[in-house]
Amino acid sequence: MRGTLTATGLILAVLAVYAGSCILRPFRDCALCDGRGHHRAKSNRKLSRPCWWCKGTGKRLRYGRRLWRRARRVHRAAGRPVA
Repeated sequence: MRGTLTATGLILAVLAVYAGSCILRPFRDCALCDGRGHHRAKSNRKLSRPCWWCKGTGKRLRYGRRLWRRARRVHRAAGRPVA
């Protein structure tokens, strides 16, 4: 019983830290272009084209922040009357 409570507390602590980091830093570097915003051409070392995944910004919204935004949107829509 004590091990279960410890494991649950540890998981909740990790989730709380992740949620806090999503609030403080909602964006992360794009995984496809490594935060550069452009892909490298294979033939030469020049930057060739903007990244299609981050649309050239080099930043992506973190998964936890996306979940938070979606939950807020659903919560707000639940209070509105259906037309």
